[in-house]
Formats: sequence, structure tokens, C-alpha cells
Amino acid sequence: MPNRQSSKTAYLFPSSPIFGAYRVPLFDELHRRLGDEFVVIAERQQRDPNSQVAVHDGHFPRILLNSRRIDISRRHDDALETPFGVTLTPGLLPALLRVNPRAVISNNFSTWTLASLLAGYPTILFWEGTAHTERTVTAWRHRLRQWIARRTTAFVANGTLSRRYLVEQLGADPRRVFEGGMGPELPPPHLARNAPRERPAGAPLRFLLVGRLVKLKGVATLLRAAGALRERAGDALPFEVHILGDGPERGALEQLARELGIADKVTFFGSVPASAVWSHYAEADVFVLPTFQDNWPLVVPEAMFMAMPVLLSHDSGSTVDLIREGENGHAFDPADHERLSALMELYLRDPDAVRRHGVRSREMAGRYTPQRVADAYMAALQCVPGVRDRRQPIATT
Repeated sequence: MPNRQSSKTAYLFPSSPIFGAYRVPLFDELHRRLGDEFVVIAERQQRDPNSQVAVHDGHFPRILLNSRRIDISRRHDDALETPFGVTLTPGLLPALLRVNPRAVISNNFSTWTLASLLAGYPTILFWEGTAHTERTVTAWRHRLRQWIARRTTAFVANGTLSRRYLVEQLGADPRRVFEGGMGPELPPPHLARNAPRERPAGAPLRFLLVGRLVKLKGVATLLRAAGALRERAGDALPFEVHILGDGPERGALEQLARELGIADKVTFFGSVPASAVWSHYAEADVFVLPTFQDNWPLVVPEAMFMAMPVLLSHDSGSTVDLIREGENGHAFDPADHERLSALMELYLRDPDAVRRHGVRSREMAGRYTPQRVADAYMAALQCVPGVRDRRQPIATT
């Protein structure tokens, strides 16, 4: 059994598929609060180019381990399987024994989480899935998650639906589930804004989508909505659609844009470096994500930090948290392109709504700063005796 007198907190981050740049500010904030008693243990190998950079960013202590990822599921992009794989890391247990943490934070129901529990460490589990995203989980995996949930000290959940899944599906103690476990990378100061961009008179309204080009992102729904809008309004209501991201559906989507007669209105930018994405946010007006399945996509609060109205699918795990209907945007059925088209037209006909909703989005985004996200982790860590936030004075008797 590990020595419970150790003062370290280790955050285990098996980083497949990505070690996002958005994690770096959170890790730096946890380091600020816990000092050198905080360390991140992550995979050295990164398949995503942006992750290859991000895993070395920040000021927090880290241990990078060699590992091998074996992907088992193959049909998750079509919503036929929940993503499933195994991360083989021979150095994980020796690293844990060397750090000898008082508490462990671990991502999701991973093999690393299981290793922490089997080694006897009090474990805080970060979770981001919902009943919708996990609807294809096999019975044996569901039972394993219930077993893990009974032995987990506390949970940090992405939002309302993630919390609901833990409590209602897995039997987690609701008193030990803390919401707010993830926030976006913040915009660079020279691009940050509190209101939508000033659009030149007569300039087209720009709709922006950022995401991987797979069927589940609903990009085809956006294109069909744009086609229906052009068919109704012609060029009387000028607009354009910018799409950032790449993936196996790109060729089919470009062909669909041509078939719909909107190729002149749609620009596919492909994969864009993380540092360049903010410039696209800065030059756009309304953010759109017609996803058929997403946990809690960070592109949405990113757009909100840039004071953009948001049109977001009901099937995003974050819709209940991030959309106030008619205040900062609208939710819609991702299978109903006519409804999305009508919502796009609403903003075209009422430019003041773009401003009102964008300002409200920026106000709401303030809940997702690294400091607020770290609060959720610190609250969960209070379930482990002896873990203290160094920013707070220690009470004396």
C-alpha cells in the first residue's frame, strides 16, 4: 500500500487522442495552488501536431512516459461504438510509486484510472461523457465503470449531463460530483473582445464551424441549411460559411456544396494550427455546430469568449450549460436543416441580435476561465484529507 503521508497530487493524463493546449492553463493554475506538490504524468508520444507542442508548454512539473496506444473501436465516428482503446505504459506504476501521491486525478474510465485505484491511491476521476455519447457502451464496460465509480473518491464532471450520467447511470454519490472540469484556451490579448466584431456595411455575415470533418459533426446539415437559405433569399441577404478542420468527409462535403450551388459561399480551410484559429474567430460573426454527438466541445466556449452568438445542436453535451435560448443563441435538432436555416436567417435579418447575443455569450463565458475550472478540482480534492489550496490561509485553533 502507498504511504498516505505523501503530500503530492498527481494528474494522470493518458493523452489519446490529444493533449490539448486548453489543458495547459488549468495545469499551471493547479500548480499555482498546490505548488511543487502538483505534478502531471502524461504520454510522451503525441499523434496530433498541436499536442506535440502542448505537452511541453506551461510551467507545471511533469513526467512524460513512453506508451503505446491500441485503438480497439473503429466505428465511433459513425456513432456505432463508444471510443475504446488501451494505453500500455510500463513506466506508469514505477512513476506513481516514485511520486507516491496523496491524491491522484485521472482522466475518464481509462486503464490509467484503473491502475491508480488498484495501487490503492485515493483517486479523483474527471469525466466528460453523457448518456447520449455513452449509449453504445457494452454491458461489461458499463459494469466495470460502476465498479470503478464505487471506489472513486470524488468526480469532476464537465457539466450538467456528465454529472447526471455519473449519478443516475453509475451510482456516484452526488455530494462528491463537482461540475466544471474543463474550459477552453483563452484568446490571445490582442484578439480578445467583449462584443461582436464591427462588420463593414454591406459585408456578408460570416458563419463559422470549427471541427473534424466526420459525419457526426453535422457539417452536411450546415451546408444544406445554407443552400436552403440561398434558395429562399437569393443574394438579398449576403452571407458566407467558413469551415475549419479536416477529415475523411472533406471531399464529399466539398462536392455537396457544389451540388447545392453554394460553393462560392463556402470556404474549407482544412486543418489550421491552434495559434491561427483565433484569427478566424475574430473575423467571424456567428458560430454554428450541428453535431450529432459531442461530449462538451471546447470550440463553443472559445467562440463565446470571442463574443459570438452560438447555434448549437441539441445533441451536444454542453447545450444545457452553454445555450440560453434567445439570449446568447439557439439550440436545434441537427437533423433539421430547415430549422437551422431559419435561425441563420434570423441573424441576417436582425443584426442587432448578433450584437445582443454575442455580448451575452461573452458574459456567460466568464464561468469557464482556468481559475473557475481549477475551483472544481480543488473542491473534489477536499474529499482527500490533507490536500490544501495554498492560496487560502490555514485555519488555526
